[in-house]
Amino acid sequence: MAVAAAGCAALSPVMAGGPAASGSVTAVHGSVAPRGAAARFGAPRAEPARLDRATRAALAHPGNTGPASPGHGFVVLDGSPGAPAANPATGTVYVPIQCATSFCPAQNGHTVDVINAAKCNAQVSSGCRVAARARVGSSPLAAVVDRGTDTVYVANGNDGTVSVLNGARCNAGVTSGCGHAVATIKVGQFPVAAALNPATRTLYVANLGGGTVSVVNVAACNAHTTSGCGQPARSVTDNAGPAWIDINVATDTVYVANNGDTVSVIDGAACNGHTGRGCGRVPATVTVGSNPNALAVDQASDTVYVANLVNTFNDGSVSVINGATCNAHTTAGCGQTPATVPTGTGAASVVVDGALHTVFAANAGDDTLSAINTRTCHGTVTSGCTKRPPNQQATSLQGPGFNSFPNALALIPQAGTAYLVNSGGRNIVSVTSIRQCNATNATGCRAEAPAVPEGSSLVTADPATNTIYAGNLNQPQIDVINAATCNTKDRAGCAPVAAIPMPDPGANVGAIDQATHTLYASDESPSGTVAVINTATCNATTTAGCAQHPPMIKIGAFPGPPAVNPVTHTVYVAYGNKVAVVNAATCNATDTSGCGQAPALVKVGTGTAILAVSTATDTIYAPASGPGFSGDTVAVINGATCNGTDHSGCGRLAATAKVGAGPFGAAVSDRTHTLYVANNANGDSPGTVSVINTATCNGTVTTGCSGPFPTAATGASPLLIAADTRTGTMYVTDLSSASVTVLNGSRCNAETTGGCGTATREQAVGSSPFGLAVNPPTSTVYVANGHLPGSMSIFAATRQ
Repeated sequence: MAVAAAGCAALSPVMAGGPAASGSVTAVHGSVAPRGAAARFGAPRAEPARLDRATRAALAHPGNTGPASPGHGFVVLDGSPGAPAANPATGTVYVPIQCATSFCPAQNGHTVDVINAAKCNAQVSSGCRVAARARVGSSPLAAVVDRGTDTVYVANGNDGTVSVLNGARCNAGVTSGCGHAVATIKVGQFPVAAALNPATRTLYVANLGGGTVSVVNVAACNAHTTSGCGQPARSVTDNAGPAWIDINVATDTVYVANNGDTVSVIDGAACNGHTGRGCGRVPATVTVGSNPNALAVDQASDTVYVANLVNTFNDGSVSVINGATCNAHTTAGCGQTPATVPTGTGAASVVVDGALHTVFAANAGDDTLSAINTRTCHGTVTSGCTKRPPNQQATSLQGPGFNSFPNALALIPQAGTAYLVNSGGRNIVSVTSIRQCNATNATGCRAEAPAVPEGSSLVTADPATNTIYAGNLNQPQIDVINAATCNTKDRAGCAPVAAIPMPDPGANVGAIDQATHTLYASDESPSGTVAVINTATCNATTTAGCAQHPPMIKIGAFPGPPAVNPVTHTVYVAYGNKVAVVNAATCNATDTSGCGQAPALVKVGTGTAILAVSTATDTIYAPASGPGFSGDTVAVINGATCNGTDHSGCGRLAATAKVGAGPFGAAVSDRTHTLYVANNANGDSPGTVSVINTATCNGTVTTGCSGPFPTAATGASPLLIAADTRTGTMYVTDLSSASVTVLNGSRCNAETTGGCGTATREQAVGSSPFGLAVNPPTSTVYVANGHLPGSMSIFAATRQ
């Protein structure tokens, strides 16, 4: 069974994190936008899907209906959130509301929602609602709590101010003072983050738009004393783009995460609310991972943990800075490369829980919360940093509490609860327990399938030769892997036994025509070619023909993985909004005389990349994800009149079926007469699979194409579907929840739909899963994970 995959929607550029729960220092953050300040706090839609590098450098994110996932409560907010802050002393969570809708079209909010953590936590949900609303400035993006004076400072992005709230009169139990701020502080352009040093009574504010850090004396500007609120704030120049702040109180060092790849180190003793003698100095910097989006200081170990968001979907890590050798007074260690922890895709926020000896990292692209052990991974002991830490699902991916892409969080440690939001995204706060997935207790963490270091994009299995063909992510080749020595019982032999040369990395390996022993694989470049590979001379046991450059068919720019109808000897390849129709009878491993042919073309919907073929009805199905994954149709092509030798029907579609939002991957089970279509949705609705009866919706019979169709629930951003031809089990890669949905095809198909909602399960895999294949001889599922440097998860196929 050959299945190829990928393509995805775009991750919101809003990657904001929450307060650091270490000691009395709290840091909050607005955001870092990979695509520029103008888009920083919105959730733009993706471009049409195609399997090229531009697509693979994006992330997907879906939405939903139905009951919330077990263990995930939620609060419906008054709009799209900014980065939250928590005051454990009053049991209050403050959530800035940057706009009055989900997925902000513009930042026009003026409130902070107040949540009662005593009545809304991992154990109690009776009070999971907004308890009060505080009035602040325009587009509040982040909040920070000064526990000493019970003051809440709120950074307002649009008007360059910080609102000052009286936390004693505006909290979970007392709301009389929420109606207005007691004062307003003028700071720099587009403030997005703040941190407070209680020892020097100084508030530091990161102004992303102006490239400065404002320095405010809060001894004279707090909930009780406002005489100094109107005084001009001092300023530190930070042209690298300050986006997040935290403070080491012991060394009086202010650490600032910058857009790009650096953290600035500011001397708080020489630049604070009482003295500005050092504010004009150029801060030292330390280079970390790409696009550091948040940081948190562990006061106990003098360590700075930095969440590296990066700009693409295939990475995400946490840098570990030794604060003892890189601080305001000692910068000798700032030039050293910090240790890194491989967390998950889109590491967006970090928070320290000292009691649990854990740094929690929210991986927005995975919907996971990693638990880093601060006893084995800190500034001076890094033995535990290299291993991927345990993680749990962070938010609900189905139900009214759906809230994918968590990129900011706050903790109430004594309640064992994390409050997570998608800053700039849905109007939801997810309430998640951290009691059973942390550095001291991993019983509640996800059980990820074992993985081997194989950096692949798409994969195809050839059961005839027990061979896995994998398009290499980084090298211009297709890796040839022996499935007999690389399966659930034996992973020792997973290293490729040979490589097939290709023009570019990331080949879209497609289907195999067993009759001619031919693998068709497209090159994802603008040249738009498809390789014709002889699987009889290049497989797991016979590699003599692997090194040869295969013949190529000219198709069109950025072709998707080829699909084959072996009965009509036709290869179908999608590119753009077309499907090329190739006569495979004269272009295969043994006969290449027709490889120079000009393929016939079928016009389909925008964003078509994946094709599914029913040999039983001679029908080709072409999902069209549409511009920004806004499409909702599947083109139905009659293969009887549109094939390698008969082009008479290629000028028209047999039908168009309407499915869910952003349909991308598809697979046909002729055994149950069912077409399965993965609805990616680009984050606006939950992941689903549409279930269509191919007996009544095909190239010649279209009475059943009108829908509506039953659906099965999946994880976040379903992309590709593979079928186990022996059992009818369907496997769906969920790009944005690091999982594979396992769908019981015998209980969820065109005739029997009772199991579509109850027979699904999620298999945890590595980060950014997209390509997958099932090898029936070894009952093994192979999943290509895009997280740098790439891995392949391997787990046993389900027996129905």
